[in-house]
Parts: sequence; structure tokens; C-alpha cells
Amino acid sequence: MALASTGLPCALTDNSSTARTRLGDLYGVWDPTYGHQIWRYVQNKSGSDFTQGLGVMQENGTDLYEATLSGAATANARMLGVAQHTITDGYFGFVLADGVGVIKAAAGGITANAGQKAVANGLFDAATIGTDEIPVHAMELAASGATARAHIRCL
Repeated sequence: MALASTGLPCALTDNSSTARTRLGDLYGVWDPTYGHQIWRYVQNKSGSDFTQGLGVMQENGTDLYEATLSGAATANARMLGVAQHTITDGYFGFVLADGVGVIKAAAGGITANAGQKAVANGLFDAATIGTDEIPVHAMELAASGATARAHIRCL
């Protein structure tokens, strides 16, 4: 069953200095290219902008959906989603929590058809099943600093 995108408080690409809905709210949409997606509303508290493909996790010391860039060995339970557009530091916006989107590769690049782990600065790198937390599965290859399509699962 597809979730309708009706009832969104603002565009999914909104980058606002004021909150348009409650932090943590989830909205389901149907994307004609990527299918079913679930988006989470967050506030960027990282000290820098979130840009396309960067992983976002819950900020230390908060029980709200205040977010910072994911770090090395980020637990899946702290992953809030992956930015699919720019969200300026201190601003509010949606990150993709579940569905197909893009992730940005760390120095080692991204391997196609493989699980990826969060590493420093919101980037992603190859993961080892049974050892690493794996919030995304890459669908294609990407060189260092490039983006690749991936199935994102941060719910």
C-alpha cells in the first residue's frame, strides 16, 4: 500500500529557519522513480550544512530529533536518515528515513550491491556483515566523494 503525500506541511526539499511541523514527524510518499519513501523532519544542529547523501544521526545529549552528521560506527538506533538536499545549519528539513535515495561515499568509495556503514562526517563506506551496523545497502558503485543510489533503512 502506497502512502499518499497529501498532508505534507511543506515541500520535502524545504530548508526553513522555522519549524513547519513537529520534530521527528514521519511522512510517507510515493516517488515515481524510487517508489515508497518515508521522510523524517529534523533540525540541523551539526555546525555545518547537511548536503545530499550525508548520513544524519541524533545529536548527543538530546531526546529530540535534533540532528548532526553521523560518525564512525554510528548505531542504527541513532541514525535518523540521509539528507537528500541541503539543510542549512540551524534550519529544519526532511531527511530520507526509509526507501531508495542517494548516499555519499567516503575515501574508500562505495561497492555496488553491498551494505554500507556510516563513517565520519556523514559519509558511507563498505560494511562487514555481523560486525558493523548497516543502515544502507548500496545499489551501485561510487568513487570517493561521489553519490550512489541506495536503499536507506533508518527507522
